[in-house]
Amino acid sequence: MQRRRRYAAFTLLASVTMLSAAVFASPVSAEVIEGPCTGSATFSGPITVTESQPLDVTTIVPAEDTVQYVGNLNIDPPSDLVPFAGGIDVALPPPFGGWTVVTWAGDTVEVSASGSYAYAVPSWVPRGTGGLKVTATHTQQGTTCIVAVTMALDGSPGAGAFIGAAAAVAFGVGTLGAGIKKKGA
Repeated sequence: MQRRRRYAAFTLLASVTMLSAAVFASPVSAEVIEGPCTGSATFSGPITVTESQPLDVTTIVPAEDTVQYVGNLNIDPPSDLVPFAGGIDVALPPPFGGWTVVTWAGDTVEVSASGSYAYAVPSWVPRGTGGLKVTATHTQQGTTCIVAVTMALDGSPGAGAFIGAAAAVAFGVGTLGAGIKKKGA
């Protein structure tokens, strides 16, 4: 019976460890997932991200900045106003879920845009923990463009990462302890 408990405890610990590694490992990527779009975003530094950025590049950006952007759908402009919509989302590691940076919508005859956007990343978004998948989406005139880029926030992970690591260690010790035969048992 004790051997079964130890085996179960070890299996559970190994499974949790492997699952955690799979969940928290961040793929490094930048790619146009859909559509004919092109564009770039320039952060202070200057740090520039484009839709053609190499797949093995993670861009480290400041937690607060004003970004200069340029985007083009590379389609013929409409003669009349057409609706458009889009946004930028960041996939965060569990238990955070995701964060929507900005959304946009309206009517236009333009198929390109440029400008600046000031942002400030909320303090609860993890910093210094590796790449985060940032996805920009824009739909207009029957064309959808989706671009994904891996970015990391400048800074140290902070207390949250320490607390998470301590909790994982405590869980592992507790799991292993559950499989050890107790005196008198």
